[in-house]
Amino acid sequence: MSERSAPAAEPSPEPAAAAASETTRPVVGILGAGRAGTAFARALLRAGVAVDIASTRPPRALQHHLKIYAPGAVPVVGADIAARARDSSGLVILAVPQEELDEVDPDWVVGTVLIDATNTWQDELLPGWLQAAVDEQLPTSMALAGRFGSARVIKALNHIAHADIDDAARPAAELSQRRALAVAGDDDAARGLVMGLLDRIGFDPVSLGALAAGRIMEPDGPLFNRPLRREDILRFAR
Repeated sequence: MSERSAPAAEPSPEPAAAAASETTRPVVGILGAGRAGTAFARALLRAGVAVDIASTRPPRALQHHLKIYAPGAVPVVGADIAARARDSSGLVILAVPQEELDEVDPDWVVGTVLIDATNTWQDELLPGWLQAAVDEQLPTSMALAGRFGSARVIKALNHIAHADIDDAARPAAELSQRRALAVAGDDDAARGLVMGLLDRIGFDPVSLGALAAGRIMEPDGPLFNRPLRREDILRFAR
């Protein structure tokens, strides 16, 4: 689900030391340290994936918050969020409120696969470029793909409630016993990377096809906030 926090711009504490201690682990960046961002971080960390996370709080102020809600995640500034991810998994998760997307500099995610885990809520005042897409009844991920054109945008992780992630992520379970999550994107290779990540953290990833298909993952769609199995999602695959 979308977050109530967004990236900031202050120096990261000792990034070289953090990187040196995790050279053998894949790294995923997360923009947003609210309830969803930290839930994603916990699932990733349990699966052996290192996490860099950026918020509106400066990294030093964010350290205590992460010690409680995502122990092991490394606080960084938004401008550094993709640095280690690009050399590793290539993945960054976007988990900030859509009303705050103008605060995310597209340059921060250059060359990454950007997982759009955001949602549109009725009480949000959206940026003009995103509101225009909503008014035209376009999938919001398509507007984000235009905004963040230097990244390959994939829709995923938005249709599961953050409160469900800790229990639903079951990497030790057989694939058929896991909760299924949908993935949509125009780039086949990028979509495959995201599906691999979801499998690693304990979900059953199911491709819907192109990014436009992600419309059914949004809050008014048939997949939103429902415990699904693979066959439930495949009914909508293109």
